Amino acid sequence: MPSLSSNQQSTLYVKKTLILPKIAVVGNHTIGCHLARIVAGNADNFQSYIKSMYTILQPDNHLTLMVQLESGFPNRFRYLVIITCIGKQQTEESALLGFDVTSSEITIGMTLPIWADLDISLDGDGGFKVTSYDQCYMFKPVSVQALWTAYQSLHKASNQARHYNYITNTGVTHDWLEYYRHIDLRSNQIYINEWNQMNDILSHRSDSPHLYQPLSSDEKALRTRINVKLKELMLQVDLDQVTPKFLREQLENAFEMSLSSYKQYIDDEMLQILAQMDKPTMILPHLYLGSEWNASNFEELKANNIGYVLNVSREIDNFFPGHFKYLNVRVHDHDDANLLKEWEKTFRFINEAKLNNQSCLVHCKMGISRSASTVLAYLMKENNHSLVDALEHVKQRRSCVNPNGGFRNQLLIYEGILAAHKTFRSKLNNCQITTTTKTMSTTSTPLESLSSVSEDLMVLMRKKLPNKIYGGTIRPNSLA
Repeated sequence: MPSLSSNQQSTLYVKKTLILPKIAVVGNHTIGCHLARIVAGNADNFQSYIKSMYTILQPDNHLTLMVQLESGFPNRFRYLVIITCIGKQQTEESALLGFDVTSSEITIGMTLPIWADLDISLDGDGGFKVTSYDQCYMFKPVSVQALWTAYQSLHKASNQARHYNYITNTGVTHDWLEYYRHIDLRSNQIYINEWNQMNDILSHRSDSPHLYQPLSSDEKALRTRINVKLKELMLQVDLDQVTPKFLREQLENAFEMSLSSYKQYIDDEMLQILAQMDKPTMILPHLYLGSEWNASNFEELKANNIGYVLNVSREIDNFFPGHFKYLNVRVHDHDDANLLKEWEKTFRFINEAKLNNQSCLVHCKMGISRSASTVLAYLMKENNHSLVDALEHVKQRRSCVNPNGGFRNQLLIYEGILAAHKTFRSKLNNCQITTTTKTMSTTSTPLESLSSVSEDLMVLMRKKLPNKIYGGTIRPNSLA
């Protein structure tokens, strides 16, 4: 690295704050006078990390901030980075990238455009929360200085986004960011899940083994024996008639030792085993519907050949991100939650499992409303079922299924959309279509016409929906 001027040296703090002048040549980047603020707890490998990042950055993108975050994985560093680019409107646009750095590679685990609505708030625990539209991220820098620098830089970038009124989904700004979402640059899914952690998740997966002191081999063996024996005991007794203390005493008698120091562990395992006794419901050979507890039972997931997990909840974490492919639909079980917009995506996810000869578990908290609605939508499209037929099929297998009123209405709308698609395809097959290239180039594509039909149907359904639900053939009680 070239020598720093006296003024630049005054702003350099070893292993705390580092402001590097971009005057080196890295790859095809000629780094000019733009300054990159770099704040981290370990400066030993800054130069190699920066060079690696610049090999990933596009030539016209600038790195303006690099902050090290806490990491839950050994021998892996996480960096929150702000990059900027002059966009189509000849104004500066900014985005957040999350870099995962190991000894062998550097990849991207998070990509977030900085829109006008970006909100930054401290969490009171040494970190801060960034919210934009329906996305929310939690970041915990490695030092107070790193927190302060990141907080300031993000406020500056968000103020600029508000000044130019950068709004999502307009297609006017941030199109250059697609490059960083390319599959070859993406981090391992287990790292991506750490970037996507949310502070209001109520049900968390257990801490990964590397986050606490490893158990001794004797300790692991004893816990395994406790778990196996506890399952055996719980299957032998009437669980309505015995207490947790009774079960612990039975374990102590079996092992001929006091297990008082394992009280909490035994209670936790007891609840887990109770929940796991409630099996997931097979809806189709490749499709299971279940609860949070089913999603947390690793052995059961493997036994059912489940390789895909569709988590239709806002409050439940992904329990085994390193072992299964996850799709999250983050909604609460509220009447006004919009599930309809997700059902094409969930349909493709479930069918991906089928094509790969694996099964998909769809779950929410209890497997009653959110996940059940998603499974019903899948059956309506995959098996050409009406809503009534799909509901009958599912309730025969899982009697507790009961979508809330908002989801019922959305299922009726979805039924209408599917009917319109079917009608359109039928008419299309009955019409003579000119196949010359010239004619095809001047007529609407089936997909464009189909979209128009769907939009018209949505409007019509909304107007007629109350009559259909309450005065027609389908009533709320029939869906309960």
